[in-house]
Amino acid sequence: MAAIVLDDPMQPPPGPITVKQALDDLQVTLNQIRRKLRTLIDWYIFPDIVPNSIKAYDPRLQILQLRLRSLSTVDFQQLPYIIDGSDTVAAQYLGELVEQMQHSVRGIQTIFVEHYDRDLLDRRPFAMVWDTLLYRHDQIRQLPALNPSNPSRRMPEDMRPAGLGNFCPGALGISNRRDRGRISFVEKKELNEDNRRKLKAFGGAYLNWQCPDCAYKVRYHVTNSTTSNIHTTDEVREHPDLLIQYRSSFLAKCHLFLPRAEKVSISSNGSSTARRESHAHIKYGCIFCFATGEELVRDYTAFTTARDFAEHIAHEHRNPLPPSLLIHRFSVAAEGKTVIGGRWDLNFL
Repeated sequence: MAAIVLDDPMQPPPGPITVKQALDDLQVTLNQIRRKLRTLIDWYIFPDIVPNSIKAYDPRLQILQLRLRSLSTVDFQQLPYIIDGSDTVAAQYLGELVEQMQHSVRGIQTIFVEHYDRDLLDRRPFAMVWDTLLYRHDQIRQLPALNPSNPSRRMPEDMRPAGLGNFCPGALGISNRRDRGRISFVEKKELNEDNRRKLKAFGGAYLNWQCPDCAYKVRYHVTNSTTSNIHTTDEVREHPDLLIQYRSSFLAKCHLFLPRAEKVSISSNGSSTARRESHAHIKYGCIFCFATGEELVRDYTAFTTARDFAEHIAHEHRNPLPPSLLIHRFSVAAEGKTVIGGRWDLNFL
């Protein structure tokens, strides 16, 4: 196999970089690889038929380009507010992309050296690109240690005060595998007709997941001991005419801070003061919109009912799908299939 000289001993150590800078630079480098591939094809092969072994590389590079563009839609200054260690997570994805770009460079050069021009091994047409990828890879490795998007390394729950219009600390905790929610049985008088029909058909019971930090709670159906918590229940929520399915755990991850109802108090004239009902407030925020830099705004990126929230998700995020980082982090599936297997919390049909 044709070798590539890997590094220059005189090259300075890699300097710090942000996730956004790394994404922008990798897109430039990927365009350079594609241009060099076309140049080699035009010089050595055109107008003859291009072999499949070479023709296959540009579609692969286009896929990498789409992944980079998708990741570039994420606001990495805002991402730490919902994802713990966001720079570490981003570094994993960027590192994989760099390695795939390196494999492509190595493979393209090997084919042209072995089949078209042995002198290319010395001329190293991809030398500058290769050195750039090595340098970027070293910079990306530093991201978890430097953590430029969140240098204070605070957890998402601690980065913004618990208040109306913000994601609740309890939601951020469950999203980051720090679930402190309380479980209780749903009383019979609280069951609706759909709940009663499901219990009659399938048995089991309804449980509430109660947020430890605010008044939010969500019910879910369980039928046996293996599906007895919000993370394992098989219950699926659907709405007519919406091409998505989701579970109660997805709602819990997206809920906004709801103040606990005020106690009824007696005024000076003897009349009672009404309770402040939590359902009057917006309950769900779109994590996908928030991750791309949008603020949580009623009826635009934040919603009062699960139906309205699901409608937004189905219409705004089904096509195109959210970036892979968010798909993995929030257990998103397409037609029931997840990239790494296992259970989904949100499924686009």
